[in-house]
Amino acid sequence: MTLFQNMFRQNFRLRTLIAVLASALVAGSALACDPATEDCVEIGKWQLSLGIGAGVRTNPVENTPDIPLFLAPEVSYNGERFFIDNLDFGAILWENSSQQLNLLATPSYDQVYFHRWSPSNFFISANNFATATKEGDKEEDLPVINTGDNTELVAPGFRDMQERDLRDRHTAGMGGLEYFLYTPLVDLQLAYLSDFTAVHYGEEARISLGKYWASGRHQVSTSLGAIWQSSEIINYYYGVTSSEADERGPYATDAAWTPVVSVDWNYQLTERWDLRFLANYRQLPDEIAASPLINDNKVITVFIGGVYHF
Repeated sequence: MTLFQNMFRQNFRLRTLIAVLASALVAGSALACDPATEDCVEIGKWQLSLGIGAGVRTNPVENTPDIPLFLAPEVSYNGERFFIDNLDFGAILWENSSQQLNLLATPSYDQVYFHRWSPSNFFISANNFATATKEGDKEEDLPVINTGDNTELVAPGFRDMQERDLRDRHTAGMGGLEYFLYTPLVDLQLAYLSDFTAVHYGEEARISLGKYWASGRHQVSTSLGAIWQSSEIINYYYGVTSSEADERGPYATDAAWTPVVSVDWNYQLTERWDLRFLANYRQLPDEIAASPLINDNKVITVFIGGVYHF
């Protein structure tokens, strides 16, 4: 595919996505039900909350600190045909009592490891204990190469991340379709998204099973799923070009699946305050873990604190 064709395809996706979301926003200004009715969700009302506590997201990128989590804002809006859920923007294309089909736009995720101030490091609900840190290389710890004579050669150490001229890993806009199936036993979520911002031209698919429980003041939601990412995404964030490579050389790989499991517990203290515990675990596939940029095969996100509802 030529560069012109790629640009045309991405521009078409972007225009289509904007047009549908804009029309849905206009349509979503009415009320779908009586707000006084029990269990009714008021259409056109914003929901804002702020979590204040302590948490961490482990960072698998070599010689890069873990990401502290102190504030966890949440923003949501439900229109008749349009919704916002933190960083997700969507339009409801079709729904019935147990199914829903959405058009979804959302930022990519993997840039969180390379940019401390990425928005996804604050809106943590839909995302991911301590990653082993590597000390500076010491000469006595380097492998010794025996050449067969009286000469010993010390193998060169790998360059630290800070010493390499790494290209920026930008946030991509991902857009596509999202499908929900709600059943008494478990909820199913499927999504297929592609880059409409021409950052990496990649695609990803998501599948998850979720379960929600509520009892008294307690609310618990759990999910188990996996994310498939095309080689374009994985190589953009975790690949190593010739100009970035150290003694290990360039790195490129194939598409891969990342398993994800999460639990989110809330306890209502007052009308405005909740106590919250959130944990998320990502098992990085071999295609990512084998990258010279990565020094761990998992990412763990944990947050505990109070949540204030405005």
